[in-house]
Amino acid sequence: MELIAACGQQRIIRDVRTNKSKGLSLIKRAVQVNASIIVLPEASNTGLFPENYENVKTAEEELDTVLKLSEKKDILIIAGVVEKEGGKLYNSVCLIHRGEITGKYRKILPFPLTHEKDHFTPGKELKVFETPFGKIGVLVCYEIRFPEFARKLTKMGAEIIAIPAEFPSVRIEHWRTIIRARAIENQVYVLATNSVDFEKNYNGYSAIIDPYGRVLNEAGELQELIFAKINLEEVEKCRRQYPFLNDLKKVEKIV
Repeated sequence: MELIAACGQQRIIRDVRTNKSKGLSLIKRAVQVNASIIVLPEASNTGLFPENYENVKTAEEELDTVLKLSEKKDILIIAGVVEKEGGKLYNSVCLIHRGEITGKYRKILPFPLTHEKDHFTPGKELKVFETPFGKIGVLVCYEIRFPEFARKLTKMGAEIIAIPAEFPSVRIEHWRTIIRARAIENQVYVLATNSVDFEKNYNGYSAIIDPYGRVLNEAGELQELIFAKINLEEVEKCRRQYPFLNDLKKVEKIV
């Protein structure tokens, strides 16, 4: 299956209404280039600004304009969203297709160097979603530092790992290295979308990476949409050509 995948590298600010507008604009641009998948950053509605959390509503309410847009568009939208349910706040990722939230992942590991754990209830399970455009696993930002997570998604059948993030500029070379490593180790496509901001605390470098670890497209430091053709047959081809995953059982017996 050949398709166009996109990363919407969004400029996230303290104004929630503006953030939602920017996210919608990136989705519309993805539709214009016939993308089948677009990934937006982590917390694309509120940013990681605690002052915005008080007024957060359900995922459906936070993503209402995105849901309306997607009703008549055959595009899978993977959006990081801060949502509230049952009085609890979650750092979530929603998969949206044809006007519905078809899947949801909640970030399991709060980042320890900030106050995420003081605000967000952690998720409990990794998930791989069956979509019209392949089997997609999701990790959020800090979670890419744990190869065990990406490996489990691969063993669960992931062909693509989508990574919404707000990964800081000070460690951007970690980001660029780790997202390639996760693709190489697991022979999957990686769609990694970072955010940018005016203060340069977040400086982008979103990327689309193939199962061989080749960077098909990489963003710079401004808000932009990047896209690339991907072919899910390449996942199986790479694994046949380099059957390294076959040795996982041997490795697991040792460790």
